[in-house]
Amino acid sequence: MKLAFSTLGCPNWDLNQMADAAHRFGYDGIELRAVGGDLDLLGRPEFKATELETTRRWFEDQGIYICCVDTSCVFHSPDANERSEQVEVAIRHSELAAALGASLIRVFPDKVQVGADRSETRDNIITCLRRVAEQAPEGIRIGLETHGDFASAEASAEIVRLAARPNIALIWDVANSMSAGDLIEDAAEIVSPYLAHVHLRDARPNEGFEHWLPVLAGRGNVSFAKTVKALEEIGYDGYISFEWEKYWQPQIEEPEIAFPDFVAAMESLVRVPKTAGVTTRAFQEIGQGEHERK
Repeated sequence: MKLAFSTLGCPNWDLNQMADAAHRFGYDGIELRAVGGDLDLLGRPEFKATELETTRRWFEDQGIYICCVDTSCVFHSPDANERSEQVEVAIRHSELAAALGASLIRVFPDKVQVGADRSETRDNIITCLRRVAEQAPEGIRIGLETHGDFASAEASAEIVRLAARPNIALIWDVANSMSAGDLIEDAAEIVSPYLAHVHLRDARPNEGFEHWLPVLAGRGNVSFAKTVKALEEIGYDGYISFEWEKYWQPQIEEPEIAFPDFVAAMESLVRVPKTAGVTTRAFQEIGQGEHERK
């Protein structure tokens, strides 16, 4: 298994800062979500058609692999035109992923809307996933995240199973599925046949809010050790991506604290980072003071 971080955790950084952090803290890859304070990857100058080849070569020169390109696409709308618009945006992200040498994009299921029922919403999501999968470039998988009203492993796995396309897969967000009532061991078994990518962060219930609050490793309800063990038992050997939701939760720790903290917590569970020794030292020098103030 390899480690990546989602750029949702460093939303205001540019590509140079991201690459530097990956090298310094011992990450193998980057999951693209936010760049320069912007979630609209398609509108970023780095990813315009005229710059794409340069950007791809730059990532290659840095030795940084883009393990996933994240979208905000949701397929839950009762309105067919809105769903079609989301499908088109997802297809454009799949083309971006292919141009950057990535093999996976992320999409959401997401919420049962007012006036719709769960079964109808599920069927609409399935239809949209098929449309994206059929038009995505060769070699690109469409990863459905365990999220929203379909955050449980069973609910998301059912969608992927019924969609029945070889390039439609699951992204298991461990905290999301636990917040939906899943146990780590059970969820791993359920997602196993379809699993392409894992989102991991420690988190705990946040009273009055749907989503759990991200916290530094060991301070919440998400066991990294149980997660890694469960992934090993199902034979998963892909990326574990640290999704630190700094864009949505600006009050949580800065990436300079959270990124080395995650790798330090994962060191003994996954493997020694490629920058052996740097992560632990960075955590001690940069992060320990912050821990003591909390």
